[in-house]
Amino acid sequence: MIRAPRWAAAVLWAGTGITAQAQGLSPAPRGAPSTDTTGQHIGGTSARTMALGLVSASVWTQAIGVPEKWPRTWRGYGYRLSDQVGFALTEKGIQAGLSSVMPWRSEVRPCDAARGGRPVFARTAAAVRCGLQRTFVAADARGARRPNAPLLGAIVAASVVSLAWRPERESARKGQLFVLTRAGLSTGASVVAGSVRAWQGR
Repeated sequence: MIRAPRWAAAVLWAGTGITAQAQGLSPAPRGAPSTDTTGQHIGGTSARTMALGLVSASVWTQAIGVPEKWPRTWRGYGYRLSDQVGFALTEKGIQAGLSSVMPWRSEVRPCDAARGGRPVFARTAAAVRCGLQRTFVAADARGARRPNAPLLGAIVAASVVSLAWRPERESARKGQLFVLTRAGLSTGASVVAGSVRAWQGR
């Protein structure tokens, strides 16, 4: 049986380990506002940085023993590392496919309220608002605001696909919990990454 606190912590660490590494910029669609890949978990990330995020996430899940059916041995660590790599590559591939069909990019507007010289609480609130926008809002080729379907769709789809190699697939209830948890916390990690970038003035 899944222990929710450990499971949630494991997925949050995994999502943050990948998402927080995304730093590359992508060209904005013609006529669109400034956009980047802040919400894209591994888009624009160097191979070295991505590898560090994946390894750190698998080390953490190994340390806390999630999932429980994978032993805390080198073999179990191999399963956990493969899980992180598989999820990341699946998400990147699905997002690339969705982006080719709908060339939208995460919308990045100036986040002046999150910059220095303002009260910490006000800066934090502004940064979080910008992080939410960068995750959930995209700009199409004409600059119109749209739901960030390439990112959000890729997160959900990759979470479902990764269930294929996870032990949670043996139970419908555990499988549903796994997909909801991984998708939800990966999305939350994207918001955190976008908020940090806004706080840093990027």
